[in-house]
Amino acid sequence: DIPTIFFEENFDLRDPAMFDIATQVVLGPQTATAGLFAPEKCDETSAQMQETLSAYMDVVEAYLTREISRRSPAFFAALSTLEELHAETDRCVDKIHVLRDDLKQTALTQCAPGLELIRMRRRQDHLSLLLKDVELLSNMRHIQPTIDELVSSGDYIGALNLIIEAQEMIDPDALNDTKSQTNIVKNSSKSNKGTSSGNGSRLKDTKAFKILNGDLTKSLVTVSSFAEQELAAIVLRDMREFVDDGLSTTSDGLLSRSKVDIYQINLAMQLTPFICGLVRTGGIGSALKVYRDSLMTESAGLIEALYPDGFPRSKGHEVFNDVSQQRVLGAAVRGQTFDQFRTMLSQQQELLLLIISHIGMVRRAILAVIDENRPLSEPGSAETDLSKTDSTPSARQHASLSRRYDSAKSEVLRSLNDTFDAFMDVAHVRCAKLLNHRSEQNARLSLPGFHSLYISIWRFIEHYEALGGKMCFGLRGTLTAQAKAFLSNFHTEKSRQIHILIENEQWVQAEVPIDFQNLVNQVIDAAYANDSQGAIDQHSPLVLGAENSAGGGSLASAPGFAAPYSNSPLALVPQGSAGAELTLAGRQSATVPRTPTSLQLESPLSAGAYGMHLARNDSDAVSIRSVDTAGIGLMHIGSESFHVVGCSLVLVKSVVEYLQCAVNIPMLATDVLQRLVEVLKAFNSRTCQVVLGAGAMRSAGLKNISAKHLALASESLSLCTELIPYAKECLRHVMSSSQEVLLSQLDRTINDFVNHQSELHRKLVTIMSDRADYHGRTLVAVKWDELDHSAQPPVPAMDMLIKEVRKLHKVLKRYLPTSTLRSVFAQIFSMYETKLTAQYQKIRITSGEGKRQLMLNSQYLIRRLRALDSSVTVDWELEVVVNNIDLVKPYQPATAASSPSPPVQETGLISSPAATPNPSSDPPPASLVSPTDGPISPEDANRHD
Repeated sequence: DIPTIFFEENFDLRDPAMFDIATQVVLGPQTATAGLFAPEKCDETSAQMQETLSAYMDVVEAYLTREISRRSPAFFAALSTLEELHAETDRCVDKIHVLRDDLKQTALTQCAPGLELIRMRRRQDHLSLLLKDVELLSNMRHIQPTIDELVSSGDYIGALNLIIEAQEMIDPDALNDTKSQTNIVKNSSKSNKGTSSGNGSRLKDTKAFKILNGDLTKSLVTVSSFAEQELAAIVLRDMREFVDDGLSTTSDGLLSRSKVDIYQINLAMQLTPFICGLVRTGGIGSALKVYRDSLMTESAGLIEALYPDGFPRSKGHEVFNDVSQQRVLGAAVRGQTFDQFRTMLSQQQELLLLIISHIGMVRRAILAVIDENRPLSEPGSAETDLSKTDSTPSARQHASLSRRYDSAKSEVLRSLNDTFDAFMDVAHVRCAKLLNHRSEQNARLSLPGFHSLYISIWRFIEHYEALGGKMCFGLRGTLTAQAKAFLSNFHTEKSRQIHILIENEQWVQAEVPIDFQNLVNQVIDAAYANDSQGAIDQHSPLVLGAENSAGGGSLASAPGFAAPYSNSPLALVPQGSAGAELTLAGRQSATVPRTPTSLQLESPLSAGAYGMHLARNDSDAVSIRSVDTAGIGLMHIGSESFHVVGCSLVLVKSVVEYLQCAVNIPMLATDVLQRLVEVLKAFNSRTCQVVLGAGAMRSAGLKNISAKHLALASESLSLCTELIPYAKECLRHVMSSSQEVLLSQLDRTINDFVNHQSELHRKLVTIMSDRADYHGRTLVAVKWDELDHSAQPPVPAMDMLIKEVRKLHKVLKRYLPTSTLRSVFAQIFSMYETKLTAQYQKIRITSGEGKRQLMLNSQYLIRRLRALDSSVTVDWELEVVVNNIDLVKPYQPATAASSPSPPVQETGLISSPAATPNPSSDPPPASLVSPTDGPISPEDANRHD
């Protein structure tokens, strides 16, 4: 048995550790390595190791011998098999050599004659083709002079077709390569180099045909260039005729469909030979590029011919956007009057629309020509599979030509779409630039002037989007910005005007001109005058120019940013009016005939009533207009009538103008609502300051604020609260359902007016309360016991009280409606009853006659107050109070019990200065000297403001 360490793969005696392990294995584990090979032990150790290792070698040798003996038969059998394989291989090689010799002999005797026959037949075919090519070359030399003659005579289409036919004869298979054919003209210099690609390039690569093909290519380049220029000239000539016809026969820049079709047919007939020739040469793309460049130059000249004389003509639309060009154009445009600018803008819009329409017509005409002349595919033709080897050359040419037309159609569509989009951008930029240059002047236009400009631009946008099939966001944004700027300026002027008029208002009743009554009637009609479909009539009086559209030329709508122009007429269109407040429905003016007229914002006003009226005309001039004084006394809204002052008339006119802004420019509906609310709140606030706050005494020079002033102020507020619901309905019709929630602002404004009106009425009651205190004290001071039995009521103090109440009733009855008058006097009478009852309890009466006189005066007071108005209830209990007054016994000094004191006169105590107040010592309060003429002190007014 040999230790396993000697069979390990990493066994190496040079390794000290391994040597130590091997020594211990051989000599035994108890042997120490240290001192093992000392001189005294060396011989013994070496002998022992040799003996052990020799024994191991003997064991290995015996094992190997036994294994060789066991496996030797199999080894010798394998060796014998290998020798047999070598012998068989030698026999196979000999047989292969014999087979090769037999095949070589067979090829020489049997195959060689047949192959020679095939080779000679192919040579015969090649010689036949060469003969045909020589004949073709002979014929081609006669084509070049013919081409030159056609070019010199101007028959470019004939020359072009002849060149194409000649090139097809030289290289028929070139038709199969659509991409290379498309670039024949562009890459003509490369065609002479030629690359061999089968039979298709066999002739063009030969020296003779290469020279001939080069001449044809040069002719093709020249003729194609002439054809491209001629095609562009034909289209531009047709465009000029189209534009002239449109400008002379239409007013909106669009010809009728029938006329456009006639122009399209005529143009297609002229372009057919050019398009077919250029499609075959692959030059249709270059021709359309020439057309695009010529169109941009021509259109720039036509458009800029409309500009003022001071504008330097640019030679293209790119130069037009230059900063210096725009600076000059801006100065020239701002120097024009509004009429001149609007005329120029309208002419430019008509011209742009006609050119856009013509470009679309050109696109349809060219595509129609391509579709009509495209070769039709045949069933089973080579077009379906050009790779089939059994397809004939004519079939391949037919399929390739059809495919070339398809490629040309795609290129034409892409090129003309790019041209169309480019000019659409030009049209948008041209109009936007002109508008931006006059943005400040446009903001200062009158409403009719800006509306005419707005409608003109919106019609252009509508036609622009209909022709282009896309939204004109840029011009829409420009128009929206200018509309908002106009509204902002409009609102500023109206606010300033109303503020000035309120400051200078004298608070006297003004006559109502007929035009102003018509304005109110127009608002009422516009709020509830619906057609059979529930929409407001297109000829609504609030629509500017509605009368002019009655003859059939209806004004199309200019709705908000997202609504289409054609679907929304300019008239008011209700949107979800089911939730509208119908509290005023059914009110019709029975006393004042309604005469709907087209409001042109030039209604005459009474300069004497409230100062001057500032009106803007189209040239932005500010003038003072005199007034037609013919009018009516009251303003009628439905069944209600109102006394008005000058500033309330101006407010009514302003409200109508705001509504006209919303109706005629619906995109401003929400902005108009905000501005209208601001104007109404400003009117309410400023009216409160000048009337309740007595500001009119300083600003308008009034001596006092009387009950008449308070009544007229109340009537002005009532007029507003009655008119606002109609205005709300008008705005509801031009707002979307999601915007109707904003109308609640008007409801809050009405509440503000009602609260202000209540403050005015409370002010009247407060004034009379002060007077009641004064009169109560004077009644207490009257010596009722000293009045003669024959004296008839009233006493002077009672007579003064009655006169003041009657005078106040007379003033208020003239200006206030019955319901309001009843409400105010109900409060006044209730206050008087309370005040007089308290004062009666202070009266000291010592005799029955004095009590009788007080009763008679009280009854007289009640009778006279009841006579003022039967609808006002006067159920005072003054008689009960008088009856409950206890007589005061006269004062008796102390005397002896046995002697009764003599009676004292009843008047002694009443006449006593200590017991009787002196009326003269308590003057009337400064809050009101007279119900109509007395002043309100600023302190008292501010307390109730």
